[in-house]
Amino acid sequence: MTSPSPTQAPPTQTPPPIPEYKPTLLAERKPDKPERKPVRATPVRRRLGDALPARIIKGILRPPIKVLYYLSTWTRKHKLSTLAIILLLLVSTSATTYYLTGDLPFGIQHDPFNFAYNGGKGEGKLVQSWLYALRDGDITHLQLLDKDMATPPDPTQLVGQFSQTKAHINWGEAVVVGTQKQPDTTVDSFVQVPISATSPGNVAKGVILFHFLTASVNNQNVLLAVDPISIRALQS
Repeated sequence: MTSPSPTQAPPTQTPPPIPEYKPTLLAERKPDKPERKPVRATPVRRRLGDALPARIIKGILRPPIKVLYYLSTWTRKHKLSTLAIILLLLVSTSATTYYLTGDLPFGIQHDPFNFAYNGGKGEGKLVQSWLYALRDGDITHLQLLDKDMATPPDPTQLVGQFSQTKAHINWGEAVVVGTQKQPDTTVDSFVQVPISATSPGNVAKGVILFHFLTASVNNQNVLLAVDPISIRALQS
């Protein structure tokens, strides 16, 4: 068995070379390019509100809507002032209506024989009195009301045809269907009276249309003519 010589040097081992480190700055790095996807064109659809008729309607409605909005906002902030304005309008409207027609609003104290012209209340009352006298069969009252007529109708015949007591019919509420004031100050008025008659197993209904000619002579209302111009039966 042989052993190495003490004077022989061991073989030397060369280490591998270390690579040189070079830092890379961020600015030098090239960004990765993202993959671009193909974009499809989407057709543009106009909204319904962009159409010409819609813009015209919005232009018309926008101003009154804004006025109502600001008005409602003002009323919420000034409730007492709003209440005072409403009361003032009601009072002024009621006063104007009563001055022109003699009736209050909402049908209060409504008189169908208050003729719709200035100064016609007295002549309407004259027509109403004549109709009530005919309804009740009061011949004497009819003769007194007919005293200013040139050719008065026969009150006895009228009572026999149209009164509740003699003709055995029932009167409804008389309705003034029209009035017309003429240039000679006379007034033509038309009054419709619903009537009904009861028989065994049947109720007959109809309407009578009267024409009245009235005038005011020396501040006194007079009845110049009366004519029952139409009698029409109604279906039950």
